[in-house]
Amino acid sequence: MRLTDELGAWVARQRWYAGKSHEPRFRILDAQPAPEATRYLLMDDAGSLPTLYNVPLVHLPATDHPDAVIAHDDGGVLVDAVRHPGFTVGLLAEMGVDVSRVTGSRVLTGEQSNTSIVYDVDGEPTIILKLFRTLHHGENPDVTVQRVLSDAGSPYVPRFYGSLDASWPDVGRASGSASGTLGFAQEFLRGVRDGWAVALDAAREGRDFTDAASDLGRAVAGVHGALGAALETKDAGADEVAATGNAWQRRLSIAASEVPAVAERVDAIRAVYETALARPWPLLQRIHGDLHLGQVLAVPHGGWRIVDFEGEPLRPMAERAIPDLPPRDVAGMLRSFDYAGAVGAGPDASEWAAACRDAFVAAYVEAPGAVALDPVLLRALVLDKAVYESIYEARNRPDWLPVPLAGIDAALA
Repeated sequence: MRLTDELGAWVARQRWYAGKSHEPRFRILDAQPAPEATRYLLMDDAGSLPTLYNVPLVHLPATDHPDAVIAHDDGGVLVDAVRHPGFTVGLLAEMGVDVSRVTGSRVLTGEQSNTSIVYDVDGEPTIILKLFRTLHHGENPDVTVQRVLSDAGSPYVPRFYGSLDASWPDVGRASGSASGTLGFAQEFLRGVRDGWAVALDAAREGRDFTDAASDLGRAVAGVHGALGAALETKDAGADEVAATGNAWQRRLSIAASEVPAVAERVDAIRAVYETALARPWPLLQRIHGDLHLGQVLAVPHGGWRIVDFEGEPLRPMAERAIPDLPPRDVAGMLRSFDYAGAVGAGPDASEWAAACRDAFVAAYVEAPGAVALDPVLLRALVLDKAVYESIYEARNRPDWLPVPLAGIDAALA
């Protein structure tokens, strides 16, 4: 069996492989030196767009790691390099991080689109490195945003330590090559729980969550303020407003064709959209873009940290860096509170969610860094999010469809 076939068979079984809807067609685009390993860049030419995968491998005797063999090569075996300390520590050093006190590393399980490695410093978990498995031309927004926020001293993101880039052949570019982010390292936060789990427990038990929601509102405002000060902002001109309106209408048309309850509300939803499109809009800037309770971490006695600024992993980097509406993040969090209340299904779930929404917005608008929230524009963004959710739930979890439909009705009330 050729090396490409063995590598491709392994990649296709990984959770981070993005081509599960098609039959893959792999080829090795490049092989590059890495710390005690070789970085294979494997292109999948099938699917609607070719996708490039980052697969670092270490060559070992056949007797080592017999349960983790990916391929056979030159009398030995090739193993995923994240299992090898020489690679993981060397990768951290390449990012400019002092590794003299690193005493161990381990790979986290359960990741969807990346691989995360936790490093012990003096015996304590201190650093986490995110290794991107799908590569794109351009700096990953997770790196751009978290570096900027960390440099600004923001208390609402983990401390940023360093990142690593690579280049590879690309005949579609005039230069003949592309370059992008391989991964980055940041502070490992001990004892954290994601906001979804924390909120869900509170909703199930009917416990007040408004103080936590208020703190989260202040954190989101702080992040928006720091990003607006450090990165590009621009006026929402006619082209940007029209593009947003077209996206709203496109999603609404899809939802109306697939969800009868949405079709019954199309006229009312469009009326909100049209009013919002005619209102003055705030400056466009970098935002999180996919903000919900699962993207925030509750630090014991340390407040909230916002993470995962990567955006949609399969979108081109240039698209992910386009300035957007800060209230979109607010709308995403408001919908997330609704989901937590509905899924928790505790006593007075709808009142619980409403109290969280109110506390979050009230704290956000009063906090340093907040962007003005026009109620009509925010309502349109909440509706657009709920419309998207209705499409997703109808296709994947029909039993959950009442959650976004209730959100649509609440926004229209």
